[in-house]
Amino acid sequence: MRSSTPPLLLTALLSSACGGAEASSPPPNVILISIDSLRADHVGCYGYGRNTTPHLARFAREGVVFEQHISSSSWTLPAHAALFTSVPDSVHGCVEATGTALNPAFVTLAERFREGGYEAAGFYAGPYMHEAFGLGQGFEPYLYCVEYRESFDSDAVEQWGNDGAAHARSHQGTTNEALYGAAAAWIEEHKQRPFFAFLHFWDVHFDFTPPPPWDTRFDPGYDGPIDGRNFFSDHERYNPAISPADLAHLIALYDGEIGWTDSFLGRLREALEEWGLAENTLVVVTSDHGTEFFDHGWKGHRHTLFDELVRTPLVLWFPKRFQGGRKVEEQTRIIDVAPTLLELAGLAPLEVGMGSSLVGLADGGALDFENRAVCELYSVGRRLRAVRTATGKLMHDEHNTEQPKVWFDLTGDPREQRPRTGFDDGPGRDLRRDYLRALAEIERALERRPGNAVDPELSERILRELESNGYVGGDEEED
Repeated sequence: MRSSTPPLLLTALLSSACGGAEASSPPPNVILISIDSLRADHVGCYGYGRNTTPHLARFAREGVVFEQHISSSSWTLPAHAALFTSVPDSVHGCVEATGTALNPAFVTLAERFREGGYEAAGFYAGPYMHEAFGLGQGFEPYLYCVEYRESFDSDAVEQWGNDGAAHARSHQGTTNEALYGAAAAWIEEHKQRPFFAFLHFWDVHFDFTPPPPWDTRFDPGYDGPIDGRNFFSDHERYNPAISPADLAHLIALYDGEIGWTDSFLGRLREALEEWGLAENTLVVVTSDHGTEFFDHGWKGHRHTLFDELVRTPLVLWFPKRFQGGRKVEEQTRIIDVAPTLLELAGLAPLEVGMGSSLVGLADGGALDFENRAVCELYSVGRRLRAVRTATGKLMHDEHNTEQPKVWFDLTGDPREQRPRTGFDDGPGRDLRRDYLRALAEIERALERRPGNAVDPELSERILRELESNGYVGGDEEED
């Protein structure tokens, strides 16, 4: 049930009546940024050797970095549903490409902000963020931001979602400029009131074709056949037998996309300072999943639940609250983001959320909750679940009848190259216990969730275009 009393108004009235200091303190603005396909180990503040993210590094130096942040899945739709609802994928139900959408009975992060008196707007460029999948709940507007959007009716996001060119070009062109422009214009227009803005940057997602100078920034002398185009469909150039030089150039192009996207974080910060919003704006930068470059034999994502896919960055920047930079070593989860933002905004938590606020950790406190991370992949023929702790990960493959469960010692084997099978004692026994406890928590959550996933009501045209662009209908689908 939606709350009928805006929490911001209630807080202000109580503070005023009690003579509290908060009566004159405006609520913070909140900007949540998701950089699609950004793996944590290609980010400077996570130890990457290349200077891919200087602007994010500045946010990190002045804010809080969560060093072991774990997503709920290895592809876009379920991970963002978990981000917005604070529950694992099997609870919110958005696990398949065309058959599931978020049930509107769930109260989302954006809806909670709107209930609290905030303006809330979302800006996205990836096709599986389309409002047909239920992720637009609470946002007004919720805009599909592609560079060629001027050719469509600016009031009809459904028209963009139905257009085949939008899906095809989403991999081939650049979208950062259009998305940032739309978001910045909206923020400037609404800066007099507290706002929640969600920005979904897409260009780090393949194809890896960054514009100059980012196309040559990290491998300027390369003269081979790899240009980052058709990464998903071209199996002759992009396969496990790729030469070391070609693979290095492919990764350099990926890093170029990261640097190109990071430049917009710098532009956003300059704009916030120009508008006088920097001091009282919370900026959160994260990702939905990473990208694999044959780390475990695959390319892209949506195949496994290894750390190159589920370990993502999380940086909080809030000058009014966090000073001097802090690194949190404890494991955190994508489902913890929503409760954290709501606490910092003074709003009520999501009723069915399973995450915990990270504000205490960000302030230097100790971990006060069990932070097992549940990762799931129930799509394109996979039935995988993993439970990760700070030191280990148990992976369950329901299709593997011979050895369905294995575990990894993340302390001694951080790249997850040596699966183990013993669960009778030591770390294996502890991980099995954590796995069973996680299953019990999911079962309890299923009993109290507001509803099952629903049919996204995709038009026949959307389905045809998703199929024609490799999004559905095959075992190698990506997004």
